[in-house]
Amino acid sequence: MNPSHRKIKVGVVGPSWPFRGGIAKFTTELAEKLSEKGHLSTLISPRRQYPRLFFPGKIDRDKKSCKKLTLRRSVYSYYEPWTWREVIREIKSSDADCIVAPHWTVASAPFLAYLIRRSPKPVIPIVHNFSDHDSFIGSRRVSEWTLKGGVGFLHHNPEFSKLRFFKKRRRQVVCQMHPVSKVSSLQAQFARKKLGVPEGIVTFLFYGLIRPYKGLDVLFKAIHLLPKELKVGFLIAGEPWTKHDHIKAEIKKLSKKFWIGHQLNWISEKDTPLWFSAADAVVLPYIKATGSGVAAQAFAFQKPILTTQTGSLEHLVKDGVNGLISKPGSPEELAEKIEKFLDPKLRAELTSGMINSPKESWEKYVESLVSLAERSVWNRAIPENYLH
Repeated sequence: MNPSHRKIKVGVVGPSWPFRGGIAKFTTELAEKLSEKGHLSTLISPRRQYPRLFFPGKIDRDKKSCKKLTLRRSVYSYYEPWTWREVIREIKSSDADCIVAPHWTVASAPFLAYLIRRSPKPVIPIVHNFSDHDSFIGSRRVSEWTLKGGVGFLHHNPEFSKLRFFKKRRRQVVCQMHPVSKVSSLQAQFARKKLGVPEGIVTFLFYGLIRPYKGLDVLFKAIHLLPKELKVGFLIAGEPWTKHDHIKAEIKKLSKKFWIGHQLNWISEKDTPLWFSAADAVVLPYIKATGSGVAAQAFAFQKPILTTQTGSLEHLVKDGVNGLISKPGSPEELAEKIEKFLDPKLRAELTSGMINSPKESWEKYVESLVSLAERSVWNRAIPENYLH
């Protein structure tokens, strides 16, 4: 069937209001943008997410993190299989031509596998992570099993296109980089004063959920290597994934050498602009990564990025243009890049480079997804520029 006289209708299944975090925020904004273009059929979200075993944070809800969309229906839980049938019923009662759902962690894999196999409408997974960041042996096989049966796939990392799973399905796969949302920055002087940043120092921000793969320990080691006379400071903002006594201990030790402002808990959407506006650069010393929502935020706030050669980060950050790149797990190289960034001329060039860097828009993202959905459901041709 190829009803070219009407727009394709997409149902979105995934975390949304009142849940917090990058996936909930992304899924909600995707549903909103699809709605604006007349493509959204329904948004089906969980009423509960995970047991504490899978979520070490204090709470997984923040009513100000996402918009509460009128089409949203909360009917299931990822760890209560007896609720999954409600999702199927919602899909059957909707006018959706296809379903879009995120894949990002093994914790949600059983639900997604069920959805792909039982949904009355074809499913297109959006693959944020092919396997967990802190992956276990066999996690890639779990993802392959989970995703098998999807009629199309959209991912954000050019490196994923090299995976055997996607190479075998090339005509069904679209790579579209993470879109950059519009933000409202604060005046740097106001933000720095609010956070107590001393005058005359260059400030680096480490932001977001603190997990081992993000390399905060690498940053700490790099700070230890920096000469004491440097006029630098650091902002560390985010909720640790595990016990964080050692993080507090390191901050206390390093604060004798440099100014370090920190908030080791969840940062609300309302407070996010404060931290980014106070920084001169964002530091992402990831040991390994697929993509990074924090990188997208850095692009939105137009802050140069110091990061590593891993995942999609090296495709986003151009060394010497809009940021500086070092090897993963190398505090020596990171310390060298931090010192290099202190040069006023280079700092101005990198800031200008970030301001002028192309930003992936939500409009283009939705266009790519809709094109993939039309081909997958109505057997239309995808434009070659969307194939990777």
